[in-house]
Amino acid sequence: MSTDTTGRPPSSLQVVPGQAELKATQIPDDDQVPAMPPTSSEQAQILERQFARRMEAVDTRWSPRQTTLRDQLHHTNEIWDDIQASEERQPRYSSPWFYWPFMVALAVAEVPINRFSFELFFQESPAVALLVSFLVGGLLVTLAHRLGMMMCRFGYNKKRKNWWGEVLQIAAVVLLIFALAYGVSILRQGYLAFITQPEMGFGQALENQEYGGAAIMALKGGLGLDGWIFLLINLAVVAVGVSAAYFCHDPHPDFERVDRKKHKLEKQAAKMQAKRADEEAVEKRRFANQMRRLGA
Repeated sequence: MSTDTTGRPPSSLQVVPGQAELKATQIPDDDQVPAMPPTSSEQAQILERQFARRMEAVDTRWSPRQTTLRDQLHHTNEIWDDIQASEERQPRYSSPWFYWPFMVALAVAEVPINRFSFELFFQESPAVALLVSFLVGGLLVTLAHRLGMMMCRFGYNKKRKNWWGEVLQIAAVVLLIFALAYGVSILRQGYLAFITQPEMGFGQALENQEYGGAAIMALKGGLGLDGWIFLLINLAVVAVGVSAAYFCHDPHPDFERVDRKKHKLEKQAAKMQAKRADEEAVEKRRFANQMRRLGA
């Protein structure tokens, strides 16, 4: 038997594998096993869970506000139903976008009527006379609004309160309106008298800046034809304001307010529901697109 130089037989020789062969024969650890991509069903489940979380976030954002608004609307509807059942009619009133601009226009209309009445005292300051005339016009229109409201709700209030008290309030407001309009007419008549007859004592008092004496002279003179004409013009404007307040408000003191609140809450609820529906629709479209791409 032949032996190699080391004295070992050939059969006893061992073949040492190379580095590449060692790598090929090694069993990989679990950490080194490449991760398998998720299947389509697993990806679909992931997308469904993400969609559910996003929808839950939308619900968390909107549900508390919608619940609060729904409770307010329910309470307001209960009050509205009680008033409607007692009155047996629907509410009657006009839009505030018509009523208040109309009343402001009446106050402005009083300015050219009453402006010259205050030229007695503000000859050197026409802007001040203009401002005072506007304030007087605003006061007359405010009293007209108050009178119209009391007349509109007199039938309701006299059944639940002392109707003599309501009559006294109406009479007091009427006297205030007449006294204010009468005083303005007196001043306007005195100014016209000064313009047309400057040689009279009234005019001389004005020229000497004795405005208090001029006013006393005007008041002593009483109303002439011109004064009564301006008084009637002022009262006619006030009558228009009283009529507007009477016909533009509901006779029940709470029906108009509750009905306005009811419509406001309904609009808010509809707007909130629309915003929530938009957000939900966005999430549904996103989910549908993701599922469609996954299926492709």
